[in-house]
Amino acid sequence: MTANRQEPEGVLLLLKPSGMTAHDLVEWVRKQLRIKRVGHTGTLDPLASGLMLLCLGRATRLAEFLSDLDKVYRFEMVLGVSTSTQDAEGEVIRTAPTDAITEEKMRAVLEQFVGEIEQVPPMLSALHYQGKRLYELARKGIEVPRNPRRVRIYRLELLAFWEEKPKRALLEVHCSRGTYIRTLAADIGAALGCGAYQHFLVRLQVGPFRAEQALTLEEFSEAVKAGTWREHLIPSRDALPMFPAIALTRLEVRKVMNGMEAVIGTVWGHPHLQDGGFVRLYDPEGTFLGVGQTHRQGNLWVCQPRKVFLP
Repeated sequence: MTANRQEPEGVLLLLKPSGMTAHDLVEWVRKQLRIKRVGHTGTLDPLASGLMLLCLGRATRLAEFLSDLDKVYRFEMVLGVSTSTQDAEGEVIRTAPTDAITEEKMRAVLEQFVGEIEQVPPMLSALHYQGKRLYELARKGIEVPRNPRRVRIYRLELLAFWEEKPKRALLEVHCSRGTYIRTLAADIGAALGCGAYQHFLVRLQVGPFRAEQALTLEEFSEAVKAGTWREHLIPSRDALPMFPAIALTRLEVRKVMNGMEAVIGTVWGHPHLQDGGFVRLYDPEGTFLGVGQTHRQGNLWVCQPRKVFLP
């Protein structure tokens, strides 16, 4: 058996502490496990903490599907203060009175942000502009125009409101991929008329995966020393529970494994499938084969392989 075959494969749920970048966490896991193929499924600001999904070995090929998942965050806003970075790291650029800001007004304003909204990405983001990351330009004091992006807020809940100054609010948000929480906090502050910044941020959930399932770095390090860390590794076959599972026939397996489309059934036989939707593929013995994408052709479902895991 080759060294590559012995490489661990699956998804690891860890709790990133504040002060560590996503890249730092990936490098830390690489050193802990002494492996090379480790990747994350979406950055989390250095000041932020909470759930991160790391893909090991061949499971790195699933990262694109995991990065598309919705997220749930909890964050605190400080009202009446705006900063250059929209969070606690930046310089104060504006202050405003908050005497008129009440819990009732806050709740009314939050309703405006539920649904599809537009955000202008912050300069401190990983987006590209003419071949450079925005945060690289920001560190040089350069600001460039950014186009608004559409994101979706499924739920925005006020958990607590503190009247003592500086007034603060604790919120929880369920949002689509690409939502900038610091920008959401600043935009809510602007709608209130007093400005605001994100004081802290913790990620509670990514798709179906919750922070309660994750290990702290200390717990993971202890599990590595004890040789039990693999017990916490989600196998590739179980890492995409949001996609419907399809059991292929042997003929369909041969086609899919050779990169060919395969008819996998009728529309009536698979009413839960979606045109253009992703599915998990398994052989008759239940071995995970990868991810396919379904398309409707008349009354038939046709599956095109997207990520194939060779035995």
